[in-house]
Amino acid sequence: MIKKITTSKLFYICIVLYIVASYQVLAFNNSTGAFFLSEDHYFENVGAFSFFIASLIFFYGFWKIRTVRPDDKIFFIKKLAFLALAFLFFFAAGEEISWGQRIFNVQTPAALNEINNQGEITVHNIPVAGREIPFETMFDLLWLLFAVVVPFSSMYKPIRQLFSQFLPITHWGIGMLFVLNYLWAKVAKLLYVDKFVFDLVSLPFVQAVQEIKESNYSLLFAFAALFSVFSLFSADSDNQ
Repeated sequence: MIKKITTSKLFYICIVLYIVASYQVLAFNNSTGAFFLSEDHYFENVGAFSFFIASLIFFYGFWKIRTVRPDDKIFFIKKLAFLALAFLFFFAAGEEISWGQRIFNVQTPAALNEINNQGEITVHNIPVAGREIPFETMFDLLWLLFAVVVPFSSMYKPIRQLFSQFLPITHWGIGMLFVLNYLWAKVAKLLYVDKFVFDLVSLPFVQAVQEIKESNYSLLFAFAALFSVFSLFSADSDNQ
């Protein structure tokens, strides 16, 4: 079933159209743009929800294989990989919505407010040794390795047999969607820079593009998680 979805032309057409259309928001009027780009609105909520779904899916994968091949130390690494990804995406979901700070109207503790660049209950806005942690670069490396390098390398059967022993492997087509989102964000900076006229959203243009790009990445991670986990239980997974 999952293989059929990720090899379906309709699936890719829909996701490509969504990615391209999402950046069109940059040319919308104030009220519409504010709905999509304001904090706790569309793109931020899609990002948090998608990360949370990815977390649940990877935790489900870990739970299903936790008792499989208990004496296999190599396969144990794969179990840890599923669990690590589950916690990673749970952390990303929490950070995206500041751990529910605005939802529950929680004040930022004074000590955290002093060191957090945005005065929020988050970790990724806290500088280390006076420098911001390059989370954006780390995030790009994550999708590049997980959704592009590993899947494309795994198209060669011996490498797939090796990687599948200790890594979750998603479909290479989803990796292409990550690349499209990365490239289209760059195109959007050229297309919409003169059309971005919001004054209801306290976001500079470059950050608005980044918000859309990250939201799209999170959605793609949910699909990547879906394939990499449920392909474990598919008889077709070795023949994709």
